[in-house]
Amino acid sequence: MSTIDHLRAIMTKVARCDGNEIGMNTALKDVKADSLHWLQIIIRVESDFNIEIDFERMREMTSIGDFVKYIDSCTG
Repeated sequence: MSTIDHLRAIMTKVARCDGNEIGMNTALKDVKADSLHWLQIIIRVESDFNIEIDFERMREMTSIGDFVKYIDSCTG
């Protein structure tokens, strides 16, 4: 499973948002998730990908694509 597909699956399960609306160019602010959902998404990503997310770097990200690239850079 690709990183974007895995992330999309996590986000749709946690935030119960429409997976069809989550693509590489989707702005993080446009994802229908509240702060608790984002915390759960981050925890799940850290667990599933065996990484630790740097919250300072996370604040710099603006799109799902940025998040995917960050995950890939941590796992590569």
